Amino acid sequence: MGRVQSVLFALLGLGRAGQILYVTLFVLAVPMLAAYTVWLPRMRFSEADEHLFRAARHGDRGGIERALGEGASVSAASPVDGKTALFRAAVFGHAEAVQLLLEQGADREAHGNDGRTVLEVVAAARAEERNAKTLTALDAVAAALRAPGSGR
Repeated sequence: MGRVQSVLFALLGLGRAGQILYVTLFVLAVPMLAAYTVWLPRMRFSEADEHLFRAARHGDRGGIERALGEGASVSAASPVDGKTALFRAAVFGHAEAVQLLLEQGADREAHGNDGRTVLEVVAAARAEERNAKTLTALDAVAAALRAPGSGR
């Protein structure tokens, strides 16, 4: 019984061995958590990718072309929501930027972390929108996404 009790105390942190175990796990877990949540996404998502997302969000065709020239990947997904620059341009109603991204090889069938495609996100945004100008812009985006021959 004494051996089982000491093992139980160690597992529950009630003895010296348990304290050492918890401190060791904490000391190892904090840097690993930081690496997983901070450093790893930064390594996958470059500054050029950030420029691409910013340009797509604002519908800046020249900015999109510059970002792609800097080495941004048209298929780079945000570490936060798993969505690409195409999602950003589409949801903000920038049909010309959507068309450019599709011409550069953006995948219209890509899914974000929520499991939805770009067209599904645009349809959901359209359903909630009340501004006529924005509705027209979202309709133009949906038409660009449905058009054959552009993108994947």
